[in-house]
Amino acid sequence: MAKVNATVLGPGDTVSFRKGDTWTGGVVTGQSGTATAPITLNAYGSGNAPTITGGKSGNCIRINGNYTTVDGLRGVACGYAGISITGDRNTVRNSSAANNAVGIKAGYGSDFGKYTGNVLTDNNVMNVLTVGTNCGTAQAVNCSDDSGASGVLINGNDNEFSGNTITGSNAFSYDFNRDGAAVEVYNGNRNNIHHNVAVDNNNFSELGKSTGTTDGNIYRYNLVRSTCGANCSESKGLVARGTGTSFGPTTGTVFEFNTVYLTGARSQGIVCHAGCPASTVIRGNILVGVKNSLWINGTGWTERQNVLNGPVNVVPNSTSTTAPARFVNAPTDLRLTGTSPAIDRAGASPSGFDLAGLAVPQDGDCNGTAAADSGAYEFDSPNC
Repeated sequence: MAKVNATVLGPGDTVSFRKGDTWTGGVVTGQSGTATAPITLNAYGSGNAPTITGGKSGNCIRINGNYTTVDGLRGVACGYAGISITGDRNTVRNSSAANNAVGIKAGYGSDFGKYTGNVLTDNNVMNVLTVGTNCGTAQAVNCSDDSGASGVLINGNDNEFSGNTITGSNAFSYDFNRDGAAVEVYNGNRNNIHHNVAVDNNNFSELGKSTGTTDGNIYRYNLVRSTCGANCSESKGLVARGTGTSFGPTTGTVFEFNTVYLTGARSQGIVCHAGCPASTVIRGNILVGVKNSLWINGTGWTERQNVLNGPVNVVPNSTSTTAPARFVNAPTDLRLTGTSPAIDRAGASPSGFDLAGLAVPQDGDCNGTAAADSGAYEFDSPNC
């Protein structure tokens, strides 16, 4: 690692790590490539992905420059992040991270990155885990500071996360009982999170802010499933916020064409609280939750064309339904059967394909007019 870190890399340079090998320490690059000649860190040979563990400063792979590609590497038990990106227009693909506080971090100032085809497993370490005192009083100390257990942490803007599989970001918390998220967005704006699979995480995505903003984030064609028993008892699909909390507002959030299936006793498909911003759009989803499929307050937001299975605290739009979603074989196969009320419910879709790569829209109900289905999967009828 020391030799790699001491090398001054330039546009077009490649550092290849041999598959089957493991290194202790961290890779840190500070130089930049260009749009046509990125710096590349990749793998060669056969066997398991090259693995880096016990990273420098708690990060196994840290990219500080711009136009750098990380392809096929693995960061395990790094102390903090498996892969940490601080530069702009970087790419992380076909890589993996496990047993960290954060699998992949797109840090502050890390914008216009692309993250695709990565596998993030059991990133369930809490980097802050303290026992609070005087919680619930004006003298409260350390009562909401626990953090960690994130598959992806986004502090940057205009990044794209697609085709990733994120599992097991779920940990004990003194403050929240359970904590963790597949995708945590904190002070990040206009990020596009689509066509991902998230399984047995405490939350799929939580949005929050401090001194910055968390606006305009988009979620489409994601599959969210948490069915892991007690550790998934409080799982949520999306958590968004209004002005009634210091962590909000999270404005301009668009959550559409997602399938959320949660079985925990206190699970909730979507929670948008503290005066949910009027700019929030919740459209064309299938939301299954035991405590709530949807809990939302405030006024002016858009809710339509959803399939809502579980309690709802508001009267759904007339284009939505509470009829059973009728999956092929829940929870393992959340594609639609031919009698699903999700078929052709959602009108137009901005995406040309669903989570499985099937073209959108299909004429699933065979009425002669194709329309997008609610949820992450489009139904292709064998009858027309």
